[in-house]
Amino acid sequence: MLLLKKLTTNDGKEVYDMLQQIESNDHGFMNDVKGMSYDEYTQWLKQNDDCSNNIGLQIGRVPQTTFWLYDGSTPVGIGRIRHYLTDALKENGGHVGYAIASSYRGNGYGNTILKLLLNECREMGIFEILLDPYKHNEASNKVIRNNGGKLFKETDNKNYYTIDID
Repeated sequence: MLLLKKLTTNDGKEVYDMLQQIESNDHGFMNDVKGMSYDEYTQWLKQNDDCSNNIGLQIGRVPQTTFWLYDGSTPVGIGRIRHYLTDALKENGGHVGYAIASSYRGNGYGNTILKLLLNECREMGIFEILLDPYKHNEASNKVIRNNGGKLFKETDNKNYYTIDID
């Protein structure tokens, strides 16, 4: 059974180990936990929980909520939803980002995590979702199109999609 779980400050070693399988910059998805010690990871959990609650944000940052994709009791991926976008995030970042741990790629988890994240967006009152994958990341572009993404803009490096949900 596939399900999305919101980050908590009690998330343990299984999540930490999964995050070690995602590069620190995975096609534009930033994974600060890659290479961290477990103690640093526990602090990172606290900071990300605070970020979700709009506590202690650095200037220019917006609240975002982090989720884990689980297959049964095994975490296989990470997703994030930004609660709103600044002008800068409209050009570089978008509302939703996700990554699947390397050992779980190619199994359809990308489609599932995006579908579940879109459901969370709806619950949060975000109905027009912006995503901006790199052009060379064909897997992510395909996942976005499979979930209703409409291409509205292209640059040399990126594609810009919207997904309207109701």
